[in-house]
Amino acid sequence: MADRTSIKTAKRTDMAVELLKEEPRARSRSGVKKTEVVVDSRLSKRLNRPKGRYVTLECAAPLFARREKYKPLIDDMASVIRSLSEGCESFLAVGVGNPLLTADALGARTVSLLKTNRGLSPHCRHFELSAFAPGVSGVTGIESVDVVKSITSLVKPDCVLVIDSLASAAVSRLGTAFQLCDSGLVPGSGVGGGAGALSASSLKVKRVVSIGVPLVVYAETIIRESVGAEVAVSENVRDLLVTPKDIDLLMGECAHIIAEAVNAALGL
Repeated sequence: MADRTSIKTAKRTDMAVELLKEEPRARSRSGVKKTEVVVDSRLSKRLNRPKGRYVTLECAAPLFARREKYKPLIDDMASVIRSLSEGCESFLAVGVGNPLLTADALGARTVSLLKTNRGLSPHCRHFELSAFAPGVSGVTGIESVDVVKSITSLVKPDCVLVIDSLASAAVSRLGTAFQLCDSGLVPGSGVGGGAGALSASSLKVKRVVSIGVPLVVYAETIIRESVGAEVAVSENVRDLLVTPKDIDLLMGECAHIIAEAVNAALGL
């Protein structure tokens, strides 16, 4: 779970769109709202975010498990994945996070649903996909970044797809917003860990595309949203993470959507 706090905004969120003073113009079609933020060098310093393209797709359908309503969202996500990974033919999907914690199991659940085809006859495929979930150092004793680097050096993909749970500064975005970006990810930073970034330069690949869904919100965020930004929040409450009561169902639906989008993007 990758949480970063912006010094400028004091918002505890992984969503780039929530760090801007004014939300950029969005495009809405077939129940899907699409917003794109391009973070350049100047904006990177102001938002405390790596440079890159951050695309947010929002849709309420996952809240109600209305799978018949997912197609526009899956199609849009597949299109964004193809755009962010342009020029790549081999892919490695990495589901980071702790599979033993429901709100943090998005990555592991998603990779289990992917249609991997590495090792099959080259005549049966155009794009190649392999996938794995490294777990977390608290369980394995090995930093997930080190595991990903080792597997990547062995598989040698053009693009690494990193899938993880995120934190949001808005309760309304829990389970309904999907952020895709080409700037990489720092696994474990949301719980005070994180030994390094998963980026194109650190993994020595053409591209790293991260895909995430906010499934937690800080209690501090809810309090400030309800009472006011200036209210004092005690230290023991400040770092509490809150998830929806139906997190099992919601996480499963989000994993299904991401897996279907990746499969569609690669023609699997």
